[in-house]
Amino acid sequence: MSVLSLHRKQRFKLAIPYWVYINGCPVGLMRDKQVSIQMPEGAYTVEVKIMFKVFKWLFGIGGSRKVLLSCDEHKHLSVTDKERWWNILFDIDLVLWLASFFFTLPQPWDIVYHVLSEGFFAIWLLRIFIIRNRYFILTETHE
Repeated sequence: MSVLSLHRKQRFKLAIPYWVYINGCPVGLMRDKQVSIQMPEGAYTVEVKIMFKVFKWLFGIGGSRKVLLSCDEHKHLSVTDKERWWNILFDIDLVLWLASFFFTLPQPWDIVYHVLSEGFFAIWLLRIFIIRNRYFILTETHE
């Protein structure tokens, strides 16, 4: 049997669980930094997704990669996302939004902040929707 190991970068102890799909079928949740799956040799499509439900609609963002496993091979895939700068900007905007509950900006700057903040959020949502099937990057690593 061959082994496929998925690794992810995780800064915090608690992280959002990722769904792992092999050839379109869900095989489980990835809750830790690493998960290993024993599989027979062959060609597979490995997908990692985050799924969430809004009312009756199910949305997901993820990424996929084709993997070829030989007999008794141990292959490592690293799961990363390319949204680091967008996430930093979104975190800064979230902190400013929370601070706006306690502090009020003077009149012209308040309007400027809200236009920039809501415009940035709309662009961020549009970008996530456009790249939803390519959000995660699965790269082969040698460990």
